[in-house]
Amino acid sequence: MADPDDAGLTIERLTSLDPDTLAELVEGGRAALGDSALDEWLLPVIAAHGFLFTVRVGESLAGSAEVLRSVGDGEIYLEGFYVLPAHQGKGLGGILLAEVINIFSSQGYQRMLATLDPGNGSAKALYARAGFLDVDLLPDHYGTGRDRLLLAVELTWDKGLT
Repeated sequence: MADPDDAGLTIERLTSLDPDTLAELVEGGRAALGDSALDEWLLPVIAAHGFLFTVRVGESLAGSAEVLRSVGDGEIYLEGFYVLPAHQGKGLGGILLAEVINIFSSQGYQRMLATLDPGNGSAKALYARAGFLDVDLLPDHYGTGRDRLLLAVELTWDKGLT
């Protein structure tokens, strides 16, 4: 289990991306999410106009969260979220998700939305621990046969996840 007070663990919001960091995020996203990962065209836009967070263990990228403002009043949308395979099962996903939830809760957002592959049991369990509830099944959301489960969590208190 990762310790959020561990000096080797850092969570940072990026507002711009140099070429090396962009390449690292693209590679990491593809390793964790395959073809559903955000790419070199979208990541700089999210960094500049949305919210892009990384979690690192030492100097190594361990995961990322990409967040957009939603069209709903007081809502935020977790567009992308991953922990690299080499860092999974160590509590980093819970730490990163809790930090992101706490940031937006403290900024007055009222609800966070996310989607996931309905067959991704480990992601569903992580989101459930964070208080996310199923809202809807979105058939063919990303094309034929690419369904997504829409989830939401109310942002009213510090979840303190680990």
